[in-house]
Amino acid sequence: MKYDIVVNVGCSYMNNDAILDDNNNPIKEYISSLLLSKKLECDFINLAGSGFSNERIMRVLYEWVEDNNKTGYYENPLIIIGLSGTSRYHFQNIETKQYWDLQPEKLNSYDDKALDGINNKLTQKLDTLKNLRFWMKYYMKWLYNEEHEYKKLQREIVFLHHYLIGNNCDYRIFNSLQDSLGDIKNKINYISFQDDKYKGDDTWYQYLKWQMKYIDNEDFNQNEKYRKPIPPYGKRFCDGHPSPNANKELCERILEELK
Repeated sequence: MKYDIVVNVGCSYMNNDAILDDNNNPIKEYISSLLLSKKLECDFINLAGSGFSNERIMRVLYEWVEDNNKTGYYENPLIIIGLSGTSRYHFQNIETKQYWDLQPEKLNSYDDKALDGINNKLTQKLDTLKNLRFWMKYYMKWLYNEEHEYKKLQREIVFLHHYLIGNNCDYRIFNSLQDSLGDIKNKINYISFQDDKYKGDDTWYQYLKWQMKYIDNEDFNQNEKYRKPIPPYGKRFCDGHPSPNANKELCERILEELK
């Protein structure tokens, strides 16, 4: 099929986070879907963002498709979806109407300064950090259930499959962070990282870690040596995100799936 645009959607793994130039400025030229659009000789749009939840991914993608239906500008879109973590929580600020994502599972990694920024987005600091910390802890202990969230996501992805096909949108989807799609993979346009050699969790993150250890003989824990975010970049990672090389490999993998 001849595509007229590649739509990129996902979390920081799809947004080229942690890839910097020599002056420590963020660059986006290595986004795998952007590289793909150049090979397919079509337009590109990036809907991915740092910390995006799966709910936000679904929302921005739905909004783009509906807007494109109104304008009729693109007739044959290709959508590349990298799924995020299921415990991420999407919310809208009541006053500002802006959307944000919260990561309750990372509560222990938030210092007061970082959490204060989130509290400002959520409540304009009308409530306390103590209450926010309590809610995040309560959510992970009593409300978040991984099995339930996996099943809910799987239902949503099956619906998404039929919605996209019904709106003349081809797509490919994979797990960036969690192997959360269970037994629906043969029902959707799914890209797997597993092959004759790699049998681990079917996520981009775990596949890259496996490559580091068994292909490159590199230690993931030696960040400064093997995961540099500035040139010369790490082979698989820049800090904790996919490197330019990893993005190029994903681009080639998607091209093979399109044949």
